[in-house]
Amino acid sequence: MKKIKIICVFLSFLLTPVVYAQDLNSQISVDFKIRNLGLNVNGFFEKATITSNFNDEDIAQWSLSGSVDVNSITTGNKKRDKHLLKDDYFDVETYPEIVIEATNFKKTSSKANYEVTVNLTIKKTTKTIKIPMLIANDKRSLTLKTYFEINRRNFGVGGSSFILSDTVKININYTLIKE
Repeated sequence: MKKIKIICVFLSFLLTPVVYAQDLNSQISVDFKIRNLGLNVNGFFEKATITSNFNDEDIAQWSLSGSVDVNSITTGNKKRDKHLLKDDYFDVETYPEIVIEATNFKKTSSKANYEVTVNLTIKKTTKTIKIPMLIANDKRSLTLKTYFEINRRNFGVGGSSFILSDTVKININYTLIKE
């Protein structure tokens, strides 16, 4: 029994730095803002993933996709967060993720600014939209930043409302520190 405890302690010390290092290598934030009763409601998703490949010099070979765990929505009001998970909003039981996938990158006026065509899937609806994105990629890090707006009703999120805005403002920031 003592050997098992020693092995478990050893393994926990051995594996902990690996998990910790992965958390330190990247940061993702997915924030949103919507007007409700004339006031801004700010929120974010605590769990998000991004997969990217910007290693090739040929822009046509680049890839980018990401997802958020809808269960991780946070608006500062637990009752509201719980309501947003129900079928009239995100229907998390049926659609647990929001997914975004880039299909085209087009360089715009400056070196790091791009227009990115993405497929955004919320619930059962996928829409192709173009979003501006800063893509800064060097030997030490990769940084992605984008701000865009969507109409929540185009994705079947919430119904018609006089008090809730149709426009949702989305801000995504991602930094990957390369080793």
